[in-house]
Amino acid sequence: MRRYLSLFLIFFIFFGMTCDVSALKKYERETVHIIDGSNGREYDVKVVNILMGGNDVISDVPGMLFNDRTLVPVRFISENLGAKVTWNQDRKEAVIKTNEREIILKIDSPIVLVNGEKYTLPSGVPAKLLGYEGNYRTMVPLRFVSEQLGMEVGWIGETMTATIDKPLQYIKDIYYDGSTKFPEIVIKTTGEVETSSFFLEGSEVGGEDRLVVDIPNTILDIGDKSKVDLNGLLHIDIYEKDIKAVRASQFEVNPYKTRIVVDVSVKKGYKIVYDKEKKEVRIKFINLVNDIKIDKIYNVDTVIIKTEEEPAYNIMFLDGKIVVDVLNSLLNYKGKPIEVNKGGIKGVRFSQFKPDQNYEPDDKISRIVVDLEKNVRAEDVYIEHIKNDIYVYVAGKPLDGFDYYKENVNTAKLVINTDGETEYTAKYIKADKEVVLKIEKTKINLDSMKLDIEDKIVKNIRIDSDRSEEYYYIYIELADGTVFVDNSSSKLTDKIILSFINKSLTVSKFKDKLVVIDPGHGGKDPGAMSPNLRIKEKDVVLDVSLKLKKLLETEGFKVYMTRQDDNYIGLYDRATIANELGADVFVSIHANAHSKRSIEGVQVLYYPYDEHRDNKTFAKIMRDSLVKGLGALDRGIIQRPKLVVPRETKMPAVLVELGFLTNPKEEKLLSTSEYRMKCAKATFNGIVKYFEKVLMK
Repeated sequence: MRRYLSLFLIFFIFFGMTCDVSALKKYERETVHIIDGSNGREYDVKVVNILMGGNDVISDVPGMLFNDRTLVPVRFISENLGAKVTWNQDRKEAVIKTNEREIILKIDSPIVLVNGEKYTLPSGVPAKLLGYEGNYRTMVPLRFVSEQLGMEVGWIGETMTATIDKPLQYIKDIYYDGSTKFPEIVIKTTGEVETSSFFLEGSEVGGEDRLVVDIPNTILDIGDKSKVDLNGLLHIDIYEKDIKAVRASQFEVNPYKTRIVVDVSVKKGYKIVYDKEKKEVRIKFINLVNDIKIDKIYNVDTVIIKTEEEPAYNIMFLDGKIVVDVLNSLLNYKGKPIEVNKGGIKGVRFSQFKPDQNYEPDDKISRIVVDLEKNVRAEDVYIEHIKNDIYVYVAGKPLDGFDYYKENVNTAKLVINTDGETEYTAKYIKADKEVVLKIEKTKINLDSMKLDIEDKIVKNIRIDSDRSEEYYYIYIELADGTVFVDNSSSKLTDKIILSFINKSLTVSKFKDKLVVIDPGHGGKDPGAMSPNLRIKEKDVVLDVSLKLKKLLETEGFKVYMTRQDDNYIGLYDRATIANELGADVFVSIHANAHSKRSIEGVQVLYYPYDEHRDNKTFAKIMRDSLVKGLGALDRGIIQRPKLVVPRETKMPAVLVELGFLTNPKEEKLLSTSEYRMKCAKATFNGIVKYFEKVLMK
């Protein structure tokens, strides 16, 4: 029976195995439990992280140390290297094909065929069929496959990370090219390289904006020695087209990595390409359209176009459609056309538009077409952009003429523009701690709704359109310590301006403290998935993190999030972000998973060996706060000396596990907004307590 079962499992290695709920929790573990699919033997093996071209490889079965050799899933590695992988069920063979060679690997055999010639795998370790949490994959020695496909392998022992890179190259020159419409940084190399990158919005927390680009397996060897200082560091001042300077250094030597930093005056979109003929990396600064989606904004169906920088755009209202041309941009969104057929929207189409007679030939335009349902008129549509996002409201602008915003940490304003001059009243009700505003209905169009603000200045704003046929009543509930001032020019005006001030926030003892929040997983890495409600860890922790950010900011903290939407940030990049910003503490937010559904509770992981930061005390305080705030089972603080993120950060750092998505009770709790807020508050309390007890004593 065991032999029959193992053959059944082999059949499924390439054909549709369903990912287990906890399959992607390996990145918080140092060991995993695996099963040999051929003989049923079970092993506990060490997890190996994999960096390919400087980017994390995400797979449902992790890289691992097996018989002292690093084994990796052949499909994920080979396909990332441009090879095609097929499975021969009768022969139990994986076949890897490139333009130059065919590699045939047989399960449990140390002999491999390369273009028909026999080779023995390193140390005689055969290809294996190994299973982790219900997923079975063909695993092969990393060094053999990578070298056969023309790659070089490195090793970072501190974090158990294998690196797979193009062959070692030299960087011979770096310069700025502002001769074209879109400025570029050009990096001359001796051969093909790969890059990893992220944009650091330091201006959000009082720092500088910059683009960080890493080029693995390269040596910085600038030919023009006048460009580098005595330490080999390159610095070029530019101060043109929002680009201030470019810097480069040999960031690491084992394995080699060159880091290039571009300082900019405003947030910039960018695209990085490698030109094989010219042997150069080109960093082109141009806006990118990264996402197009439909969402409800204050109950109005809205098309949201997300870009990398503040967009410039043209709008055309045509018969039955709206055309939005995002200027000076590349369409980076890979999704399919969106079918809606509700809320006035039939669907959304998009393309990289070839300039017509209305544009210049070298213009780069992303065109988004919103197809409208019948009877939707142009006057029913309102379009605006907020920061980097364009909003297309198809049922008119929600809260048209009604704008609440923070001016600074302790002051906010409510501005209401009316259609012509109107009389209004604004009265403070001390017993209710709220301002009651009364406005004529004929002068503005609003719907009944409640806006939860919770910014330590205003708690919420409620609009009541049912209380009176003649007037809107607007109730503004103030936070403790907030006062309001009517700054309108008169009681008969077309612009009502109310200011709200909470002076206690300006003297917050936390006002100069920076917390970096890291919502785990994201994008291509969903993390764990709950078995019944099918909620993804990446979504849960992002929601908790956004709530935590708001709580911290209302207490006066500066806060930076490694991600604020569903995108993936590399493990090393998460730590680099915190280090570049000089954060005071780092908190990575996760939810847990386990093969046993009965397992529940909270855990806190930390790096134990660093005399310059007291991670253990931070972990204890955070654990205590989570247990108390959530009424959860205490699963302790856990040392994780090889976990990338807490190890590579330079400030007190913890990774919190808020509960088990695989436990029926905690799965249900973590699916609710109310419990996620409890998680945010418990984490917030732990951060505050740590600052009060340790960092500010």
